[in-house]
This record gives sequence, structure tokens and C-alpha cells, in this order.
Amino acid sequence: MRSLALVLLALLTVLTVLLHRGASAAAKPGDLRLGGIASELARRHVTIRCEGLSGALSGAGGESGRTEFVNGKAVSVSYLQEGVCQTLHSYARSLRAGPACLLPCERPLEIEWSLNTLAHESYHLAGVRNEAATECYALQAIDFVARRLGASPDQGRALAAFSFDQLPRRMPPEYSSPECRDGGRFDLPPGDPSWP
Repeated sequence: MRSLALVLLALLTVLTVLLHRGASAAAKPGDLRLGGIASELARRHVTIRCEGLSGALSGAGGESGRTEFVNGKAVSVSYLQEGVCQTLHSYARSLRAGPACLLPCERPLEIEWSLNTLAHESYHLAGVRNEAATECYALQAIDFVARRLGASPDQGRALAAFSFDQLPRRMPPEYSSPECRDGGRFDLPPGDPSWP
């Protein structure tokens, strides 16, 4: 019986080492382009890392991104689902190719969801914890994020209008507020989508 316990303990040790090495090897570096946009919104240097399954816009828990807070302060790294990152990079490539549509010709809802996810996590990185406030600021920054990826001013405005129309009804109730309106408590100053 004692030898079986020792064998199991040895196997557990080997498995722990292998899992640790696998997690270290799977860790991806920060996405420099998306991190740069997030840093502008957060008004500090932050990192965006992409994780999860290729093409997935949300993880097992239904979240598209996550930012942790430690002792009430946002950490400097946010994690976006791999599909969100892929969608944003694909959108940027399509803009360089010369899009023929004001809104993205293909997958406009996926693109606006991904733009919103990057903006939303950026405002968490800025220290905003309240989900309704964070989401309201993110919606107002859609134009900013789209333009940083290469959209024209008209394309950015069209995506922002489309996002305000489409996204709030797809969000959980804690992500919305009657204060998310022109002149409301969560209204950003005109021309400044980068800070609440």
C-alpha cells in the first residue's frame, strides 16, 4: 500500500511539473497593437493578451474579456478571447484593403462586439469597476477604437451608432444604466472618448 502511495505521489509531481511547463509555454506575449489602443484609453501603459480557442468571441463563462482588480486597483493586463483579437486584426486588414461598405460588409455584429470588448476592458484597466459605467464609456469609444484600427471617421461614426443600437440589448442588466445618454452621468466630454 505504501509503495502505491509513493508511485501516485511521484505521478502527481510529474503531472504538476508538466502542467506548469505547458502553461508557461502556452502563455502568449502581449498584443502590441491592441495594447497600444488600450493604453491610450486607460491613460497608462497596459498589456492586452489573447487567450482561449481560435475564433471564439466568448469563453466558457460567456465573457469576452477580463481584467482583475487587486486591493481595489486594476492590474496592468487584460485578457481578451482569441476570437476577439483575431476579429480586430482581420477588421484592420480589411480596412487596409479598401472596404466598400460604411459598416463592415461581413460580420458587423462580431466586429462591433470585438471593438466594444477591447474598449470595455481598457476602461477597467483605467480603474473603472462599475460595469454599467464601463460599458457606457466603451460604447462611446467604439469610434475611437475603430479609427485606431484604420477606419475612416465616417466608418467609425457608423460603427458607434450601430453599437449603441445593437449592443445594449445583448448585455446583462448590470451592464446598462439610464445614465448612459447625452448629458447623463456617464457621458464623456465631447471629443474625448479616452477618459471617463
